[in-house]
Amino acid sequence: MDVRAEILDLKLRVEDLETTAERGTELDRQDDLLREIIDRSRKLQAEIAFLKAELGRARTEIGEEFAAVGTEIAGVRREVTGRPVAAGAGTGGEIDVRAEIAVEFGAIRSEIEHEFNFLRSEVTDLGIKLDRLLQRTPAEP
Repeated sequence: MDVRAEILDLKLRVEDLETTAERGTELDRQDDLLREIIDRSRKLQAEIAFLKAELGRARTEIGEEFAAVGTEIAGVRREVTGRPVAAGAGTGGEIDVRAEIAVEFGAIRSEIEHEFNFLRSEVTDLGIKLDRLLQRTPAEP
């Protein structure tokens, strides 16, 4: 074999080694990136699960709060209905306490119902967004 052929052979082998080393480095970078993506996905899934649990607890608490308010309103209604009308009823200047309380409770109930519907809508919206996020996260290997 002549010297030029040997030199050319050595150059080709060195290039092959360099290419293999570069590919190995690139594969290592891709593996590191993939591990980071998987780790972040797992953390995201854990956070989403936590948020869903918090969302469930919030729904339960809101339901309990509204049930308690409903019970209190029913108690006040029973109390007010059992009481006689304000003294001096029938004259021009008196105030019907029951009617006044009924109007106030109607307004409060309407406001609470509006707020409850808003919160329910927001919670449902958040649940849908969390479900979509869960569907987008890559499956664990």
